[in-house]
Amino acid sequence: MNEGGYESGSEQELGGKMQNNGVIQKMEALIREYQMICAGDHIIAGVSGGADSVCLLLGLLELRAVFGHQVSAVHVEHGIRGEEAYRDAAFVRNFCAKRGIKCHICHCRVPEYARKHGMSEEEAGRVLRYQALRAEAETFGGQRVKIAVAHHRGDQAETVLFHLARGTGIQGLAGIAPVRGEIIRPLLTADREEIEAYLAACGQEFCQDATNAMDCYSRNRIRRQVLPALEQVNSRAAQHICQSAQQLREIHDYLKKQSAAAQELCCVMQPDRMKIEKEPFLQLDAVIQKEMVHQLLAMLAGSGRDLTREHVSQVIGLLERQNGRRVELPGQMQAVRVYGGVEIYLGKLAGNGTSEGEIRRQDTGILNKDGCRDMEKLFSFRIREDFSGHMSQISKKKYTKCFDYDKIKAGFCVRNRQPGDYLVVDASGSRQKLKKYLVNEKVPVTERNQLLLLADGAHIMWVVGYRISSYYKVEAHTRRILEVTFCGGEEDEGTDSGHDLRG
Repeated sequence: MNEGGYESGSEQELGGKMQNNGVIQKMEALIREYQMICAGDHIIAGVSGGADSVCLLLGLLELRAVFGHQVSAVHVEHGIRGEEAYRDAAFVRNFCAKRGIKCHICHCRVPEYARKHGMSEEEAGRVLRYQALRAEAETFGGQRVKIAVAHHRGDQAETVLFHLARGTGIQGLAGIAPVRGEIIRPLLTADREEIEAYLAACGQEFCQDATNAMDCYSRNRIRRQVLPALEQVNSRAAQHICQSAQQLREIHDYLKKQSAAAQELCCVMQPDRMKIEKEPFLQLDAVIQKEMVHQLLAMLAGSGRDLTREHVSQVIGLLERQNGRRVELPGQMQAVRVYGGVEIYLGKLAGNGTSEGEIRRQDTGILNKDGCRDMEKLFSFRIREDFSGHMSQISKKKYTKCFDYDKIKAGFCVRNRQPGDYLVVDASGSRQKLKKYLVNEKVPVTERNQLLLLADGAHIMWVVGYRISSYYKVEAHTRRILEVTFCGGEEDEGTDSGHDLRG
């Protein structure tokens, strides 16, 4: 480490340009395999100043001649490490300035966020980093934007071991995906030794985060203690773990396809509930049963975050119990044994077996994903498959909104509010109950029950006249658009206020 607090590599450790080219070749191969980058894309790189992210940024710059993309950077200062963190931010700023790269430095307060949201500082830091990266992506308007992060093969192995230790299913054991939405990970097949050798060949310094040496963090203990012990058993342990993760990812993708097909055979779907038909369900293999139920619960709740194998087992177990038996599930869901199967509801169940939402429901009408039609002359719907990725194609009108059609899960309907309704209010996926949103917007109590809502289950896509959910927002990579116009609105009122997030 030199006087500036930066690490630099040795030429002797490198073995010449072969290692240098190896990292770039691996990045190029992975980008091509998963079609991560297309000509004209703008790539925002998350750059901490550490070896991995500096290598990522240099690799992306070198590969511009191959893929025809543009590059900029975001650095997130977490509000944890004091002067060391400010030193890292200055390093990244100067690094980018020398290369003519736009760089945005974002300051946040991870400890405060972690306390407020009841999570670890590790998780809070991850949430705020992605929030900052997505916020930066928003500033590029109609350009196709990807977000590149610097996970490498060691990170993949750590993630798999971390999930294994905590208890997980196949999806957790599949580890980090090379591509997830707009997030790309071009370094995922490179290991740390190759990365540092590449930087040594370039004579490129990088920052060293002192917290990486602290064993108070779970992932650090895995990196510093568990993986080295496994590599004493087999020197290629990390590589083999990553290969297994890839195989499990392929298996999980197959299971998802099979369980989706199984849903067509034994599930009856409605916006606020679903029924699993017992007889066809019992004909499925056990692994498909479990995967299907997990997908159904995640679909209805809007997220699979709090769902465990125990919840899945409870739902399947109801099939062998008496009618009327029920279990409570995360996400304000309940499952009840009914004649012929199990029904899963959003909201509390009333004594007669119906949900409170059903009792209070006053739907204007229902439109399934299968087709488009006018609904009582109040709404018109159009599915567009001509989207080029340019946001200039997206309506800015208050009563015409665009949604990512392929994100709709349970089908959609126009209705009034129900218990359990929620919105996603920012790019990081934060939820807010509809009731709280209406209170914050000072919507009079007398008007709240009359508001028209476009809903996907309990997830409110659009509070008509107010805002849409961030989750359904159209992005550069969106393939199909659902365009909805409220014909009862006055479009000549102009574009919507800042509360609205444009599709």
